[in-house]
Amino acid sequence: MARKDKGTKDLFLQKALELFAERGYKAVSVAQIAAEVGCTAPALYKHYQSKKDLFDAILEASNKGYEESMEKVHVNYDKHSEERESLIGMTEKEQVDTLKNLFLHTLTDEWAKAFRKLLMVEQFHMPELAEIYNERYVYAQIRRHEVLFKVLIEEGVVREADPGALAVTYISPIIVLIGVCDRDASKIDWALETIEKHVKEFNRTYRMK
Repeated sequence: MARKDKGTKDLFLQKALELFAERGYKAVSVAQIAAEVGCTAPALYKHYQSKKDLFDAILEASNKGYEESMEKVHVNYDKHSEERESLIGMTEKEQVDTLKNLFLHTLTDEWAKAFRKLLMVEQFHMPELAEIYNERYVYAQIRRHEVLFKVLIEEGVVREADPGALAVTYISPIIVLIGVCDRDASKIDWALETIEKHVKEFNRTYRMK
């Protein structure tokens, strides 16, 4: 019984997220969420006290998933580490494939995609959502790549430059392309071609000969 309740509770979260992302938080009622699951509002209230309680549960679930994903991509770039050596020896094709995989994973995770749309829809009404969007899809990505470029500059792979500025230059097109493809999935193939061109042009400009 507990397992069934947990499944129903998760389904309420998923349907609520989809509706909030599609219509906006204020435009969605508890009755509409319950109807999407195939039950009544009183059945939903057995799991969540209010629409706000349901919304807060979505934020909590998303934060937990994000923290877990960040732990998985944490890499040690200390001197002589395998990860550092792998980064230094990365070919241009491997760079392209890595960036394409990051792009595709971001687009194809259905929960993350719906949550990202919710952030975009509600960011001007709920400042805390704008902060979440900026942190996950802008600042965190820039910080992560800044670390990479610090290593590549130290090792003479990339020419001397400000690593933070290089990170912004490298990752900004990907952020833009994610937004384009969130709105129009037919642009994915074009975006993948653009990513490949971007990496090659970046290397021609900044990679040591």
